[in-house]
Amino acid sequence: MSMINVLFVEDQPLVSEATAEKIARSPRVANIEICNSAEKALLALKATPDRWGLILLDLDVPGAVGLSLAMEIKKMGKEGLTCILTGAYRADYIAQAKAGGFQGYILKAIEIKELEASLEKAIAGEKVFPEIPDLNADPGAIRLTNRQCQCLEFVGAGQSTKEIARLLSLHPGTVNYHIDSAMEALGVKSRAHAVQKAVQLGLLAGYAARSSDGNA
Repeated sequence: MSMINVLFVEDQPLVSEATAEKIARSPRVANIEICNSAEKALLALKATPDRWGLILLDLDVPGAVGLSLAMEIKKMGKEGLTCILTGAYRADYIAQAKAGGFQGYILKAIEIKELEASLEKAIAGEKVFPEIPDLNADPGAIRLTNRQCQCLEFVGAGQSTKEIARLLSLHPGTVNYHIDSAMEALGVKSRAHAVQKAVQLGLLAGYAARSSDGNA
């Protein structure tokens, strides 16, 4: 089994240290180098372009806006080794990264086991992308995950992100991810509208039943 060097572009020390620790557990990883800005990342890539087997790229680092750093890396021909690792669930970014030949797009806020599995796939050279909902599909075909439905039900019951996180034993960022991705799937701009549309589509049967009883 060949080992690889990982270039990790992340400017938040706590995030970079925790993630680097997870990555280092893989027997496939020989070395990890962390860069905390777009400038440093590009310098590292230009200095030793053939050294890297995987580039993990946070979008929100100094010197980068949106996919700007990703596009600079693509110009260097390294998109196939680059996996975006970000807290931003953006269907347009995901679609652009996939169409642009990038290796993947991993969301930081997903649950720990799923995050570790996604990182291991990236290390192994596999493509790893979240599903993008088809907003042009028949509304009756919209599907939400169990977690998305749970979170929306609590939203409908008036619970805040922190309260939902406590009730489901999740990180608040994970709760926001599930709610935001549900809103994306439903094609709405607000949490209240997401709950309303999900109920109309019969996706929140439990919430609809409580509402009819006057207990929501």
